[in-house]
Amino acid sequence: MNTVTATQNSTLGPLARQEIRNYLRSRLFWVGAALLALMSYVGLTGPDDRFSTVGDGLVPAAVIGLLGIIVMAGMTRNSDRAAAAAGAVAVPQRTRTLALASAVVVPATAGLLWFATAIVGYHLHPPAADAIPFGPVGDGFVYAGMFVEGVMACIGGPVLGLVIGRWLPGRGVAPVVAVVLVPVTIVMQPLFESVEQWRVFWVWVHFYGPVGVDGDADRAAILTGSPYLHIAYLAALCVLGVLVALHRDPESDRSRLRTAILGVVAVAAVLAVLSMLGGEDERVPNPIPSSSATS
Repeated sequence: MNTVTATQNSTLGPLARQEIRNYLRSRLFWVGAALLALMSYVGLTGPDDRFSTVGDGLVPAAVIGLLGIIVMAGMTRNSDRAAAAAGAVAVPQRTRTLALASAVVVPATAGLLWFATAIVGYHLHPPAADAIPFGPVGDGFVYAGMFVEGVMACIGGPVLGLVIGRWLPGRGVAPVVAVVLVPVTIVMQPLFESVEQWRVFWVWVHFYGPVGVDGDADRAAILTGSPYLHIAYLAALCVLGVLVALHRDPESDRSRLRTAILGVVAVAAVLAVLSMLGGEDERVPNPIPSSSATS
């Protein structure tokens, strides 16, 4: 058993590097990366006059995160086809799954590069006084919000693609999931106050923005919840996704994996509740009205 484990571990490194190269060969990834680079350039040179770069996390979430679902699901299918073509192979599905999970370093790096340029742009071109931050929150709160929207989405999307590739490997499943995520995410945003407290259980949410008040539809506000704890919650979901993908391997120790999955589910649930209870208890509007406020 120790010999088999050692062999698998020695195989994981080269296979992980191969999957990283495969991700870097994806044309879909490079289309998204080009669009993200353009947004990073805009953020550094001429971002939004009012909000600077604080709302730009939507771009990496869309062009790296959502597209990453499709890229990773396709890579997973390719890995299985290669294994099937090789016949009896020494590399089990578990090792191939971990190698695919290692390739998430590619979209994660893209997200972190965007994050760095967004912070620089934020300081080069500070938001207006009627935007974010203000009052009880400072720069750290904004950084956390951008990290949630941008970087964590770049990681979570490909992890979801890995889960889809393992459990629902049909070619059209990943694109459909990516499309369905969009309207669900819209519903879970602060456009609908009925879900504001519970929205933190979703995978992509705002913690600030021009949500408006009576007589001022563009008034900026701080929303309920803690972006810091939400980052931890999303990280737990990513770990959960990898474990669920590993559970697909019929030769894996499924009893042990189920225990780990239940443990991570419990941790994620606690973090989601803490994220909901942390931060502000209710919306905090910016005391400065927007330029579109009615008198």
